Amino acid sequence: MNNILKAIACVCLLLMAAVEPLEAKSKKVRQQPIYMVGVGISLNDSAVFITDMHLVKDVTIEKKTKFLMDRQLYSFQLQRYLEKTYKGGPYVPCVFFSPKQKKMERRYLSLHKRYVNSKELRMFLVDQSQFRFKAEEYIEQEEQPASSTQKKKKKK
Repeated sequence: MNNILKAIACVCLLLMAAVEPLEAKSKKVRQQPIYMVGVGISLNDSAVFITDMHLVKDVTIEKKTKFLMDRQLYSFQLQRYLEKTYKGGPYVPCVFFSPKQKKMERRYLSLHKRYVNSKELRMFLVDQSQFRFKAEEYIEQEEQPASSTQKKKKKK
């Protein structure tokens, strides 16, 4: 009887060990540090605000496409800062990101060059001491089944 209980316990442990890697593979996102630059354009007074490039830790990236999850939340961070600090709004924010520092440096320099030579827009640099992106907490949502109207549209 004692040997049977030990055998059942071993089988249960083996099954639990086999299921755990399957759950880890099913995750579609991962946490990683990335470099970010934000650009905010005010269409009312022709001003462009560019943040310094800086490292943001523990950002959620989709594994397959390497795309930033909840990207709009990072844009909202920049938009709220600009609207609170500068009164020329409304502002149109845009966020650029890359896990590679060299790639992000090239992007930052090209943005800087584009707006510094512009005759229509005035460029302002936003220092890291004034504004920094903060990592947003990603909450994975369960996939919901398509509604009956969406199913009908797909059939047509």
